[in-house]
Amino acid sequence: MNNLQFYYLPNLGVLKTNLTKELKSKLLEECTNAKLNNKLLRTGLTGTGVPIQFLLKETKKELQEFIIPLVNSYFEAHPDYFKSINILNKKCDLLIDKPWMNLQRKHEYIPNHIHDGILSYNIFIKIPYKEKKLNHNKDEIPFIGSKFNSFEFSFTNVCGQPQHHSMNITKKDEGVILLFPSQLTHCVYPFYESDEYRISISGNVKFNVD
Repeated sequence: MNNLQFYYLPNLGVLKTNLTKELKSKLLEECTNAKLNNKLLRTGLTGTGVPIQFLLKETKKELQEFIIPLVNSYFEAHPDYFKSINILNKKCDLLIDKPWMNLQRKHEYIPNHIHDGILSYNIFIKIPYKEKKLNHNKDEIPFIGSKFNSFEFSFTNVCGQPQHHSMNITKKDEGVILLFPSQLTHCVYPFYESDEYRISISGNVKFNVD
């Protein structure tokens, strides 16, 4: 039985890297003053119990320039994904669309959703707690399981069975950016250990048909 082999069928991945310290600092500064300076964003997720969102303005161009080589790296690693998006009758450049910030308070969450576009990204800018620790009565917390504080992807395996990949997000993840297919379902679970905002930035990569 020494000749056993497993074949893992190809699938799309998630690109993970870090912002530069300088860019992270600039983004954090703008996000911290967003209520005074930035335009409020309303989406299909806007409502009670979810984070408030604002459009990025001052640091938008610098962030977009940082993301462009990441997009190129993603398509180099997954050339078939780009080829499979056969919805246009001519070649178009890609557009790094308007990014927005998510200011998430204690107990708030972002439910399962997908994005517009081809690729999307999420950046963890400020995490107001250091580790996964909970000191509340479990009857008061709906997400008492291992998923609180988490960012989670949901997908199906080759048999069509639901699968989940949860990432426990703590202060060490500040400055981390995730780039992934826009149709990949994901959600953000609540946190409970701080009264400060947990701040992230999101955005999409689309075809530029103009």
